[in-house]
Amino acid sequence: MRFTTRLSALISMLVALAMLLMLLGVTFSFIYLNKQNTEQHLQALTTTYDQALLTQSPEQAQRWLPQAMRMLDVTDIVVKLNSSTVYEYHERPDLHRSWDSVMPEYNTAIYPLMQHPDMSLHVSYIDPVSSYIRSMRSTLTISVAILIMLGMVLLSFRWLRQETDGVEKLEDRAIRILRGEREGLTGNLGEWPHSASSAIDLLLTDLNEAREQRSRVDTLIRAYAQQDSQTGLSNRLFFDNQLATQLEEEGTHGVIMLLRLPDFDLMRETHGQAMVDELRSAMVNLLSTFVMRHVDALLARYFHSDFAVLLPHRTLKEAEVMAAQLVNALGVLPTSSLIDRDALMYIGISAYRFGQTPDQVMDMVQQATRHAAFQGSNSWFIFDNNVPEKGRGSVRWRTLLENTLARGGPRLYQKPAFSRNGKLDHRELQRRVFDGENELLAAEFVPLVVQFGLSQSYDRIMISQIIPLLNRWPDETLAFHLTVDSLLQRSFVRWLRDTLLQCERLQRNRILIELAEADLCQHTDRLRPAIRLLQGLGCRLAVSQAGLTVVSTSYLKTFPVERVKLHPGLVRDIDKRIENQLFVQSLLSACEGTQALVFASGVRTKDEWSILLSKGIHGGQGDFFAGPEPVEPVGKKYSHNSDV
Repeated sequence: MRFTTRLSALISMLVALAMLLMLLGVTFSFIYLNKQNTEQHLQALTTTYDQALLTQSPEQAQRWLPQAMRMLDVTDIVVKLNSSTVYEYHERPDLHRSWDSVMPEYNTAIYPLMQHPDMSLHVSYIDPVSSYIRSMRSTLTISVAILIMLGMVLLSFRWLRQETDGVEKLEDRAIRILRGEREGLTGNLGEWPHSASSAIDLLLTDLNEAREQRSRVDTLIRAYAQQDSQTGLSNRLFFDNQLATQLEEEGTHGVIMLLRLPDFDLMRETHGQAMVDELRSAMVNLLSTFVMRHVDALLARYFHSDFAVLLPHRTLKEAEVMAAQLVNALGVLPTSSLIDRDALMYIGISAYRFGQTPDQVMDMVQQATRHAAFQGSNSWFIFDNNVPEKGRGSVRWRTLLENTLARGGPRLYQKPAFSRNGKLDHRELQRRVFDGENELLAAEFVPLVVQFGLSQSYDRIMISQIIPLLNRWPDETLAFHLTVDSLLQRSFVRWLRDTLLQCERLQRNRILIELAEADLCQHTDRLRPAIRLLQGLGCRLAVSQAGLTVVSTSYLKTFPVERVKLHPGLVRDIDKRIENQLFVQSLLSACEGTQALVFASGVRTKDEWSILLSKGIHGGQGDFFAGPEPVEPVGKKYSHNSDV
């Protein structure tokens, strides 16, 4: 109950009690005064009659007595001497009280005559308070006073309501602030007290400026931890971090390309900084444009003139084709006298597999780069060409993915996430595809799903698998990842809406949809309608892979994010990496004042979890807590049969 409501109720009770006491007092006073006044008048009549008998006979007194009786509402009067009647007179009230429709009540009184001790006056009179109309007429002044008082009370309540309305508006705004809202909280002119309203407006302005400043600082911290200051690309530290994460994932494989460009530092001494910077910018833009065409590829500045490309789940054959295309693309660069066009780039290529160390992989790719430089003329060299290929071509990939759909979709695994106090927060449901020999992780096949335009089909079948699981875990939150490509399609959004509407509201409240941070920031405006729809249905939103790319945390203000999951690369060996700790602290600060809780993904050791706890992390998941476990579909068994 609001303060103003309680105050109004209290005042109303006090006023009502005061009015009740006043009315009771007035009523009793009215009755007492009327009876006292009647007794005084009757006593005066008795005294007058007693004095008149000293000089007049009873018969002579009857001439003025009836008139006095009418004035005093006396109906019967009997004068007795001891027990005998000396005089009597009777008067009926209906003869002169025709306006009174209420049957009056009669009282009887006996008054002895002081001057004639043996005589007494027996009087019958109408009760002065027995008639409502007589009472109202007698209390007309009091009634008017009560009406005036009621009017004043109503006016007082109106004034009190106007004054407290400003307090209620101020309280409503305060409640919204306590709930975490920060937008649309401009003060109302009717808020009271005015000084408190102005103070809140000032503090909110300062808070918004501080949040914007913190967002900029957060972006700078990300850039420090992940970005090269000269080129704007990822730095060596971030690249090594991502490579180490890849090598620790069982079953992963891919290719590393090292691109050696001319030594721009030496060229500055000869040709000047402006011309050299222009050439370097042109070549960096060429590399960025080329690498962005490939899903999950990562371009980083590794040394001052060496650029590394990480290609997860790619084969050496695919890398060789990419190298040939990149060398051919050098022809679009503007002609320059600074360098020889045949010595612009040398490319070293090497495959990596699970179990290798980052040093081993980078040593192999550097050897390949040196061999390419020995060959000359913008060439490339593949290290260890006899490495068994784990990848597959696009045709085989498409066949595998389509056959998986025909067999009922990928297999689901569940991986629990726990809060910092050890309680289960949610279960993340992950997808895996069986290729006939091994189960492929989502990071390996989902990029190909997007590339082949199968996102909607895979997301639909996954949601159809997950919804029955809401009954299996009736009290738990289930989280799963959706591709942005699906949410950008109206047909999928309509299907998702119709599907979720078939679930109960409480079930929809236990659905936590995860979106990649980079995708959410890239398609902010286009994703607003879909996310607004999901929020209206009761679903919740989580952001995954936080820290993978350099983006602003402004999405925390734009979308109702409840969970932010750190990328496993940031968590790996965080107890030894100060820059990653700095990033986590920055992200936690950005989430303050919002409903978003930061969770760590891929926690593997006690040291990692201990340092995360010391930084204020809200929860985590990974092998340190529990590994992924298969989820048997409801109503059918999973089969590893493959047509590939």
